[in-house]
Amino acid sequence: MNWRSFGYAVVSAFGNHVMGKVPSFRLRHAYYRHVLGYHVGSDCCIHMGCFFTGKQVDIGSNTILNRDCYVDGRLGVQIGANCSISPEVYILSMDHDPQSPDFATCGGVTTIGDNVWIGVRAIILGGVTIGEGAVIGAGAVVTRDIAPWRIAVGNPAREIKDRNRDLRYQCRYFTWFDTDIQMDP
Repeated sequence: MNWRSFGYAVVSAFGNHVMGKVPSFRLRHAYYRHVLGYHVGSDCCIHMGCFFTGKQVDIGSNTILNRDCYVDGRLGVQIGANCSISPEVYILSMDHDPQSPDFATCGGVTTIGDNVWIGVRAIILGGVTIGEGAVIGAGAVVTRDIAPWRIAVGNPAREIKDRNRDLRYQCRYFTWFDTDIQMDP
């Protein structure tokens, strides 16, 4: 038995099934940073119910991961600053080659640029890069790179138009428990 892998599996499972449900951003973020070794930028908002796997997760400052997101850091996930990731989004880094007789894995580091907005229940496949300022529509399945400042929708996601580059907001969405009732800023 590989005791090192087993130990990391235990702390990961505890993170997902216990700490991920603790109604304190501060405690959850401390666990992700100091126990799992993830980079979690300042003023991030990782909401309750998020599920993490793998060791390579990097989240920029002022980024929101809303409730019940799935983040697959086995090959690496890099999320930029000031991103808004809606509930139940899947961000993958690893998959299987459907043509492989041995069910071989494939994928790569998934990169999400700064100021990206991803709609509810979108799926981002492994190795994809979403450029700075892009918007991914609700339910979209992103199978290939999305250019910066473009809006992409559908399955498979396709770019449909440019996004306004004059952004004046800063993502900050700290809520009480698992509600949409915001804490005072």
